[in-house]
Amino acid sequence: MTKFENHSNYNCEITLDTGQQYLVYANWIHNNNLDQWTGWLCSAGNTRFLIDKDFEIYSGECKNDHLGNVLTDWNTKTNTLCKKNTCGGCTDDLLTEKSKNA
Repeated sequence: MTKFENHSNYNCEITLDTGQQYLVYANWIHNNNLDQWTGWLCSAGNTRFLIDKDFEIYSGECKNDHLGNVLTDWNTKTNTLCKKNTCGGCTDDLLTEKSKNA
């Protein structure tokens, strides 16, 4: 039996290498140590940003990449390559699309 199963309360979709899909809750991903995507492509930097108190912009809550400053110059980033050990800093970052097919 697989540890994957559909959750009645979900906010994420996981697709396995086999193509099988599961609807799960983001915290479940973190709680089961499945949030380890170092080297994977992530849509943070294109669909998710963090702006800190100094108006610095980063790709996601994890601050994977610095994108610039709101008051000067910044650009979105496509094909963000994850540099973090886990994606557990913020549930919202878990909601961004990820792919291991670089």
